[in-house]
Amino acid sequence: MTVALLGAFGRVRVAAEQYMDERDRAGLGWVEESVTDIAVHKGLPEVRVVQFNRQQEGGGVGADYLWWWLDQTSGECFGMLVQAKRLNRAANRWTVDIGHRDGKQLGDLSRTASQFEVPAMFAVYTGGQLFRRDLPCIHDKDPDCLSCRRMAISIISAYQLWTNWESPADTATMVLNDSIPLESLVDPALGAGTVWDVNLPAITSAELRSFLLHDQQGPREIAKRIFEAVARQRAMSFSAAIAETITIASAPIFPVVPRDTGHYPNSYFEHFLRGLRTSPPPYVRDIQENRPMPPAVASRVAGVILINI
Repeated sequence: MTVALLGAFGRVRVAAEQYMDERDRAGLGWVEESVTDIAVHKGLPEVRVVQFNRQQEGGGVGADYLWWWLDQTSGECFGMLVQAKRLNRAANRWTVDIGHRDGKQLGDLSRTASQFEVPAMFAVYTGGQLFRRDLPCIHDKDPDCLSCRRMAISIISAYQLWTNWESPADTATMVLNDSIPLESLVDPALGAGTVWDVNLPAITSAELRSFLLHDQQGPREIAKRIFEAVARQRAMSFSAAIAETITIASAPIFPVVPRDTGHYPNSYFEHFLRGLRTSPPPYVRDIQENRPMPPAVASRVAGVILINI
């Protein structure tokens, strides 16, 4: 990661905060799709956004974007399907609703992520400083807490929220405590450190062990920061680790990973590390070379975001 990339996502967050605060001061409220439209292009040129029009979107989910973190030197990349959500407050409770239509929206997100062979994620807008004025600092209790400012846009995986999707209040608690502020995800001064996954003793792949135990760079570091939060949650469950392995399709950096599912729908190693690849999928190269987007992509998502690391 670079300071320039951190600055790019800082501009995105500031634009989002200003828009949300302006709407809240006027008593108008805001919706996540509008915040995305207002803010995401502020990341240029480090963050490139390709949005599809309504005719292109077809049956796609309007808030879903495919994010690809790209290393131009090695060719390695990490992809994830991100759905925008927002923090709400009602009856003195903070809530995040990911169970829209009795869980169908969450199921659609998971299925679409599987089709693109990437993990399913949420970007949660927690509001501007006006909206969060009554939310106590959960970090260092500093009146000008950097993490509190950054958390206006927070990233969390669908797997982390899987068992609580029916409770918007429990989902909000997890988002506020366990998500990663977008800027912190790319901050070069921060790192994932060592991932003490419960399956570590049974992993024989030297490269996968190195990924978990040692510092990483580029797309590998993004993937590791996200995976670390999931591995930490997995360690708190009561189910035992599973020694068997599973093979990931396509061109993953780690083709053989533990089959362990924990309390998730499938192997969490496979779910997250399938997005970490030796080279980008063809539609990413189409975007880079200004070729038309294949209907199979444009009909399923609202757009694609390319981030050069």
